[in-house]
Amino acid sequence: MTKTKKIILGAVVGGVAIGLIAALPLIKVVMGDSVTTAAIPRGEPNPAWRDGTYIGHAVNQRGPVELEVMIENGKFHHIKALSHNDTTLIFDKVLRKLTRVMLIKNSTDVDGISSATVSSRGIIDAVNNAVEQAASPTH
Repeated sequence: MTKTKKIILGAVVGGVAIGLIAALPLIKVVMGDSVTTAAIPRGEPNPAWRDGTYIGHAVNQRGPVELEVMIENGKFHHIKALSHNDTTLIFDKVLRKLTRVMLIKNSTDVDGISSATVSSRGIIDAVNNAVEQAASPTH
């Protein structure tokens, strides 16, 4: 192999390695960083929350996030995405992980998903907005 081919091969291999290292956080989110739910304390019903379906709105660095949050008997019944501007594959994974913990804890006091901070923040903020509506006497 000539010296020029070795240099080109080295540059390509180095570029691929750097790309993989940079993509590791994203790969971790997409491939699944499992959340162990057994250790999460079960949340109690919140008497301040009125039953109903609320549309939570938030804006993250990628744009608006809109979620549907259903509350029954002071507890989250379901949380689902209506619209967002995030990468769908990542957003859906983050939504599943965060809402699983929110449903168990019956709280929005959850940690964001590492390497998906923007998506996490948008989801948490939108659910918080829906919870504010559920607790508001004027809604």
